[in-house]
Amino acid sequence: MNINKRASIRVLRICLLSMLLVASCTAKKPIQDTSKYVTQVAEKSKKEVYYTPNEVVFKNKTYVSTIKTVRLYKKGWELSDPVINLNESEQLELHFDELNGDFTNYQYSIYHCTKNWEKSTLNEMDYINGFNENNINYQEPSFNSLQNYIHYAVVFPNEDIKLTKSGNYILIVYPEGEIDSPIFTRRMYVTEEAMTLNPKVNYPSDVSERYYKQEVDFNIFINPSEILNPYDNIKVVIEQNHRPDNVCSDLEPNFVKENQLVYNAETSNVFEAGNEFRHLDITNIQGRTTQIAKFATIGDTLHGYMLNDLKRQFKKYLQYEDINGRYVTRTINGQDAFLESNYILVHFSLPYQNPLTNGSLYIFGELSDFQYKETHKMHYNYKAEAYQCSLYLKQGYYNYNYAFVGNKDSETNFETVEGSYFSTENDYIFKVYYSDPIAFYDKLMLYKTVNSRDDF
Repeated sequence: MNINKRASIRVLRICLLSMLLVASCTAKKPIQDTSKYVTQVAEKSKKEVYYTPNEVVFKNKTYVSTIKTVRLYKKGWELSDPVINLNESEQLELHFDELNGDFTNYQYSIYHCTKNWEKSTLNEMDYINGFNENNINYQEPSFNSLQNYIHYAVVFPNEDIKLTKSGNYILIVYPEGEIDSPIFTRRMYVTEEAMTLNPKVNYPSDVSERYYKQEVDFNIFINPSEILNPYDNIKVVIEQNHRPDNVCSDLEPNFVKENQLVYNAETSNVFEAGNEFRHLDITNIQGRTTQIAKFATIGDTLHGYMLNDLKRQFKKYLQYEDINGRYVTRTINGQDAFLESNYILVHFSLPYQNPLTNGSLYIFGELSDFQYKETHKMHYNYKAEAYQCSLYLKQGYYNYNYAFVGNKDSETNFETVEGSYFSTENDYIFKVYYSDPIAFYDKLMLYKTVNSRDDF
């Protein structure tokens, strides 16, 4: 699988550094064998449905427990977002696994959404050229892996379906003829790239926040003859590191001059800077890495026991390269990462002298769909004096951090465990929508990712 050169070099450099630093980890103690604390993996026995029909929502969500490693990205670029340009030949590719399953005929459908992720009022014929119930024809069994699974893949738009409008879209995958029983949903985007952006990541205007937050200011350049009433019809959404819970969306331009919208707020566009993501390299199961103390096969499950993680709240900030919470599937134990990668029950451990009483800790990143999932919630082990959690992951290179979620207000932060530093390198994803009063739908005029360390 090819990814873009810059991202590929970063991943390879980090993986190489990970292997070179193995010897330096001897000072850390491996966690205790936690297999006795881990219940049988439900995914290895049967399908378990996570939803009732009225719970199906237009967000990234997997509804069946045996479905794993759902990946949707621009064709040939695994670290890209699921976004393509309107009226160009770009395609998205979808991959996912079904554990211990027989071959199943799956289909996919795509629906246009509003800027607020509700189903739009457009008729399917208004935004689709072709058919909206299409088969996923690629299905291959795994081999050379302890865990049996079927790998499914499809590339689209294709000769069966083409998208003719920009905007937000939801992809729904389901057993043939059972669209009301999806196995997962994923968000995707079609953009017109009809605007340009001039961003700048600054110190916050509030001096008391300048060392642990980042302020995102920007100008948007438009074609005034094509945009009616920009104050009411333009909506800008900014996400930090693809976190749907960390979004600025109630932004209004300070003023409009000719072809330029100027955004220079002092509070509504300020983000907690956080810390660099931690990394987990499980591309090689035949030896130790900087994060894994040992691998062990217990029954029909391959376990990976991580070294203890460390709390970083009061530690000095260290700059190192990460991929901002993302992951890539890789194995150096075979030739085909899609079919030969093993699944590993990875045991995480974060020493904590006493359990937190005002909230919970979660393992967070693309490995959790950037959501706070119950399956990724850490549980306190009094005997080990540590928070622990076990995740069933396909071989690859992962980024993650520990997020704190409060009991009462559900407020989330990373500072509790990770700390927060202005110098942290973050991605900011800009989505600019235009609610066209003539066409009666929300156009996606611009989708752009900006890095806090880029020179603009």
